[in-house]
Amino acid sequence: MRRRYVTRCVSVTFMVPVLFLALSGCGSEPDSSSDSTAAPAVTDSSSVPQVDDEPRNDMTNEHIVEWDQVEAVSETSIRISFTAGSESCFGTRAVVEESDAIIAVAAIEGTLPDAPEACTLEARAASLVVETKEPIGDREIILLLDPQGLK
Repeated sequence: MRRRYVTRCVSVTFMVPVLFLALSGCGSEPDSSSDSTAAPAVTDSSSVPQVDDEPRNDMTNEHIVEWDQVEAVSETSIRISFTAGSESCFGTRAVVEESDAIIAVAAIEGTLPDAPEACTLEARAASLVVETKEPIGDREIILLLDPQGLK
């Protein structure tokens, strides 16, 4: 008789958490006013303060970082956005080459002279504002893949 009691206790002890987990996935009925296929809300970037990196010219081990967004800030200013390493280890700068038809921009990341001995692999959203010699106009802005002067 004792054996049967132990089996029931084990069964109940095991089944209660399983039942709780199964029921916790159940919720109230979805709000009929919400559409499950609706696009995510877009936030107005003008309400979020943009802090651009200060360009650095004292870096070593420089390499190109592909930027993923570009925007004209003014008639002669362009903001490029990209992913960079931690600010304690890595700095950024940009190189701009212009022609009548295109503006080519490279984002460059490098190691700072006062970086710690060991840097962690942390990613952050970064941006730089670059100035053009002539107004942007209708020129195409492209990624510069092979800038001169990498250190």
